Amino acid sequence: TDGRGILPTPTIGAVGLIDRAEDVIGGKGSEGQSLVLIGGPGTHLGQSALLAIAFGRAEGAPPPVDLSAERRNGDFVLANRALIAAATDLSDGGLALAAFEMAKASGTGVVLATGDTAELFGEDQGRYLLATDDADALLDAARAAGVEARVVGRLSEGGVRFGESEAAMEDLTALHETAFAQRLGL
Repeated sequence: TDGRGILPTPTIGAVGLIDRAEDVIGGKGSEGQSLVLIGGPGTHLGQSALLAIAFGRAEGAPPPVDLSAERRNGDFVLANRALIAAATDLSDGGLALAAFEMAKASGTGVVLATGDTAELFGEDQGRYLLATDDADALLDAARAAGVEARVVGRLSEGGVRFGESEAAMEDLTALHETAFAQRLGL
């Protein structure tokens, strides 16, 4: 830290065993799969990566944590893993970064219907992005379980489009891979 104090950083580590390898939810989707958001829309920008990185601001309260929603949504994902090709939680960077990273790992592009800043970058808790071939079955299961879910986009050919904004996957990948080093002056 070069003699400078840093913000407190709570860290949690967890280790577990999975009894059967086939129970692991894969991390790669395929072109044409629907993207389903589990949990509410993004609204919370306080203490977000967007504020910190894009605007150099560390303000507002962090998103509230609802442990029962976290549990319900996580249990739903596990119970419906047979319908899910890829899954990721939404954390730093919200829906926008999660969708980009899923598309990058899948070797596809991504289209999200929204261009709303809070929906794209909100870091509300207890949310997951799922890639699936059967969005209707997943949405039906969510309704039955009392879990908020909706289709927010799809894995696509080529680039990245959020609402009306579009960029080439190659350009965003280069930016993503060099941003950390540039931020640290490496």
